[in-house]
Amino acid sequence: MTTPLKKSKICIEKLSFDIAGKISLKFEDGRVIIVPLKYFPDIQKLPVEKRKKYTIVDDRTVLFSHSESVYHLEDFMGLESKWRER
Repeated sequence: MTTPLKKSKICIEKLSFDIAGKISLKFEDGRVIIVPLKYFPDIQKLPVEKRKKYTIVDDRTVLFSHSESVYHLEDFMGLESKWRER
């Protein structure tokens, strides 16, 4: 008998900008995704020091102190249409 897979909530733990032109998202379960900043022009325009001033809200939403844009986990994963349809 097989046990059904447990769905776990993906939670953003932290962001980093250690790779030029990329944003890295580390999740609480240890996984990391790396995405080109070119898809996020508002973040790309921020100087590196200002990029580091962000807040993670509800484990899935990122707000930057020096930007009015709001980013959801789905934006970084290329699934923004899923949350925009709500």
